[in-house]
Amino acid sequence: MMSRYLCTSAALALALAGASMANAQNHVVGTEDPVTGFTGNFLESVFPGAKYMVASDGESAFHPFGATFDVSDGLDFSDVGFTWNQAADSSWTNIGNQIWVLPATTPCGTENEPTCEPVGHFISPSAWNPAAVGTWWIMEAGGGPSDKIVTFNSANGAELLFYSDPLAAPETSSWALMLIGFGAIGGAMRARRATVRFA
Repeated sequence: MMSRYLCTSAALALALAGASMANAQNHVVGTEDPVTGFTGNFLESVFPGAKYMVASDGESAFHPFGATFDVSDGLDFSDVGFTWNQAADSSWTNIGNQIWVLPATTPCGTENEPTCEPVGHFISPSAWNPAAVGTWWIMEAGGGPSDKIVTFNSANGAELLFYSDPLAAPETSSWALMLIGFGAIGGAMRARRATVRFA
């Protein structure tokens, strides 16, 4: 009986992980320099000439896109031919026409603390070209992920999520492992009840 629960949970977890990977393309945008950080056009290969600029700090003073204060990350869509707005659940600072930055110091503390690096959420009423949908990574100099940008289409139009601390939220593989774990616990509890009842 327990093996049935484990197999069902494993199948569900694998289906979830497979569906997620099938719908998202992973791309490395670039690597941040420990001092100067990273600033680049993350959709240059999809939209030549259109400047979807992103920035990530190198753990030192960082002032991309004309910011007058130290920031962790930034987006500059001022040169893009579509209107972008920050969603209500996002709290990055707007410093100009379609330019947003995440201050290095927030009310809850300083940068590099997951709870102090809120996810940036931006929406345009125009849908993404399918080639622009996916997951885009900015890497640290040491090789680990620094930032994750997720682009997708929804009923609202084109959406973009900028995770300043991508390891703070569970990845698909983590959800899969949790589902398998819950299935194993449920199966063990059911098997134990059956043993007690018929003993």
